Amino acid sequence: MNPDAASEVAAAAAAIDSDTASEVAAAAAAMDSDTASEVAAAAAAMDSDTASEVAAAVAEMDSDAASEVAAAADTSPEASGAAGEAASLDELESMEDLLREPGGEMQGISRGDVIEGVVVGVDPDELLIDVRLKSEGVVPQRELWDSRSDEPKPNFSLGDTALVYVVQPEGDGPALLSVRRAAQEKVWRATEELFENGTIIEATVQEYNKGGVLVDVGPRGFVPLSQLTSLRRGPADETEEELNAKLSELVERKIYVKIIELDRRRNRLILSERVAEREMRAQRREVLLDELQVGQVRKGMVSNICSFGAFIDLGGADGLAHISELSWSRVESPEEILRPGQEVDVYVLALDRVDKKIALSMRRATTDPWADLETRFGENQVVDGEVIKLAPFGAFVRLEEGVEGLAHASDLGNAALDSVHEGDQGTFRILSMDAQRRRIRLSPIELGPPDDAEEADGVLAAVAENPDADLDSADGDQNAKMD
Repeated sequence: MNPDAASEVAAAAAAIDSDTASEVAAAAAAMDSDTASEVAAAAAAMDSDTASEVAAAVAEMDSDAASEVAAAADTSPEASGAAGEAASLDELESMEDLLREPGGEMQGISRGDVIEGVVVGVDPDELLIDVRLKSEGVVPQRELWDSRSDEPKPNFSLGDTALVYVVQPEGDGPALLSVRRAAQEKVWRATEELFENGTIIEATVQEYNKGGVLVDVGPRGFVPLSQLTSLRRGPADETEEELNAKLSELVERKIYVKIIELDRRRNRLILSERVAEREMRAQRREVLLDELQVGQVRKGMVSNICSFGAFIDLGGADGLAHISELSWSRVESPEEILRPGQEVDVYVLALDRVDKKIALSMRRATTDPWADLETRFGENQVVDGEVIKLAPFGAFVRLEEGVEGLAHASDLGNAALDSVHEGDQGTFRILSMDAQRRRIRLSPIELGPPDDAEEADGVLAAVAENPDADLDSADGDQNAKMD
């Protein structure tokens, strides 16, 4: 049969009935092309049951004719079934491919793995966990729960999901698993993540010893005394009993800490409150520097006192109030007027957002006593005063807080000056005032110790001292020469 005839046979095959199709199929193989065309015309009555036999008869046909025969046979249920079966066989994967399918491969596990399984058996002494091994893994009673833990004993039912730690992989016997160790491992892994991320943690102090305190951050960690800022250390000779009394006050207190050392193998976890506080202050400093503006008056707390001024905590960042900015009066030492922990009002003098420095003033947060001096004092007025400082050129006299004048030695004489002492009180006459230059000239009327005042003769030329400058001696010497 030539290709054209085969095409006609294939086109007619869809209508051939079963009996006729068998005979046609047997005869078609020997037909010539012309006869095959007639057979194709006659095959219109054939049903599709024997389409496979027609396909076999045209085995010697070329590909084009064969495809038409296959198309004609496509309407047959038996042919469709055969085709589907063949397709399934063609698509059949190797065993290796099937094992790679989800759920097809039994997973390999190693000691230390933390995996998830399903409870398939609950016995008084053990749990059976399906972790997709050849046999179920076993969780003995001792590996179910840590009796020393504050956590309640877990209860499992069939079908529950359980996180387990592989104590011993499957070998001659079933795998040995642990729910208790899985919980511990999960906590440690979370702690390792906190360490890697540098997270600051809020923890509760649980216990203390002579070296520091124990805190709960999942696993228990240790905060050495050197890393505790909540503890106010005493003098060098502080006794152990005194230290323990202070440490006991920290129990149950919440503190912020940061992990500075973690060694899972040695079960070692070291934390620091000092580092956490430093980083938190750095974060607050950034926020505070954005909020602060020059000219603001803020509340703060004295955090440290030094010879040149005081550091004021503004709630996250410290600013410096120089000794010259502590008071409108003369201040020899900051300890005269301040103490650590004292709350004060401060004026923001300057900000350096690049170097993160804050300059503060305590005196500018209060009213300048020289601003309305004329409302309280006038020339020739007799006022009370106290000698607060002696100098070779005279005596400084405080009239009120922040207001000082000078009784000059040139008008008093060396003998009279030698008889004046710091703390002496008396009455003075104001000879002249210059509020803008912060200067007052004084003449003593009566001066002596507080309980035994003595009269001082003579008139002194006085020049008020500017407490902000270091030019007092020069001004005094110039006034002495002028007089």
